[in-house]
Amino acid sequence: MDRALFALGGAWIVYLLSRKGESPFPPGPRPLPLVGNMFQIPQKDEWPIYEAWAKKYGPITYLTMLGTPLIVLNSLKAIRDLMEERSGVYSNRPLMAMKELCDLDWVITYISGEEHRIRRTAVRRYFSGPASVKHRYHQQQESRILVANLLKDPDDLEGHIKQHTSSSILLGTYGYRVSGANDPMVHEMDESFKQAEKLNGPLAFLIEKGPNLKNWPTLVSILGLKGMLDEIKRVFTACRVDPFMRTKQKIDDGTAVPCFVSTTLDEIASEVSLSPAEVKEKEEVLMDCASVMYGAATDSTSCTLRCFFALMSLHPIVLKRAQGDIDRVTEGERLPTFDDWERLPYIDAIVLEVLRYNVVTPLGMPHSTARDDVYNGKIIPKGSMICANLWLIFHDPDIFPEPNTFKPERFLGDEGARAREILNMVWGLGRRSCPGRQFAEAALFITVSSVIACFNMTPKPSPTGEVPKLEFYDGFIRRVLISS
Repeated sequence: MDRALFALGGAWIVYLLSRKGESPFPPGPRPLPLVGNMFQIPQKDEWPIYEAWAKKYGPITYLTMLGTPLIVLNSLKAIRDLMEERSGVYSNRPLMAMKELCDLDWVITYISGEEHRIRRTAVRRYFSGPASVKHRYHQQQESRILVANLLKDPDDLEGHIKQHTSSSILLGTYGYRVSGANDPMVHEMDESFKQAEKLNGPLAFLIEKGPNLKNWPTLVSILGLKGMLDEIKRVFTACRVDPFMRTKQKIDDGTAVPCFVSTTLDEIASEVSLSPAEVKEKEEVLMDCASVMYGAATDSTSCTLRCFFALMSLHPIVLKRAQGDIDRVTEGERLPTFDDWERLPYIDAIVLEVLRYNVVTPLGMPHSTARDDVYNGKIIPKGSMICANLWLIFHDPDIFPEPNTFKPERFLGDEGARAREILNMVWGLGRRSCPGRQFAEAALFITVSSVIACFNMTPKPSPTGEVPKLEFYDGFIRRVLISS
């Protein structure tokens, strides 16, 4: 009864404020009935629109999508105040109803609370800090394989990048080297990508606000959802179980190589005091952790490397300076190694500028609020989808002068310290920041430095002789394309 009265009182306050023209929520474009701002949220060429909204409505833009609040944070201060300083409130994942309907409550990127903390800690133990160094041997090997493949067939850049990024993360996770473009494990993992897109589309918003369909299996069948939901569950389960069991079999056969799964399984086996139930629980956690590594790393790294190649082909002065730096360190007689990292700050600056110039996830990874919150006198409702407008921050001329110019030197020396600190947001925010960041940074350094040391890069001219221009396909992942 008390809860009902409290809810009724809250609704009355909102109603009174609305009547007075004082919305309790942050400002934003006027929504349509039922669908909200669904048809106003841009699907392409969105950044001028988001920028215009930021100028009109300020540091927070409030939108709704089929009943779910969607809040875009447009200022550095708002992002830090909410997603970092109040990370306990702003670290949930949105649109969970459909994911739970598919029994995906084991996927680290979807879960919250203690279960998320346990799995995040397990990943950090192996992919960050001093532990990340153990991956450098195979990361360097994979960079050499990429160079060799490019020399052999320079026209298949997309395929070589795909093989390189897939093999790097699968080696580190399962001890599995990708065989080529048609590798069966890569195909299986990519299928989960396609299915995952359905988990954040319009249907997910509808299911989020509808009745709990877990309690209505007959309704699921009537609505024609059962086949699709079963397929999502099947694909995700296969990606979780199959590569894990393959590595486990290699341990039994004595053919396993050191990797996240094999090393952690050895550690579990060495704990003789564990009961069979405790061993099973630890293996389940490990299976959960390993299953998300491919999805967390491959697509974003591939997009970053593709942008790197495009930008180098269009900025010969940057490329020539980088080649000169590498030649001074290596004397032109070998490829760079991780021992050269500290002596090649310009290579690091190139990587950072690529990450800034084309931030791969322009609105960051969406978070969700665990409870109602108030910021600057406005209500941010529980269950709101929260997006950090990283594209706007990284292209703010007050933070990054000449933001549309590719300038790696902005990250060099003491003057570049603030730029480097702000760009840290590209690795995630608050409790959802990337636990494998140091693994990824090392992979990008050795790949970028090896390619620069070996190749000159120029854009392929059009049939009319025109130099191609850089274009992007916008979406959750922002992809680069060179076209004439």
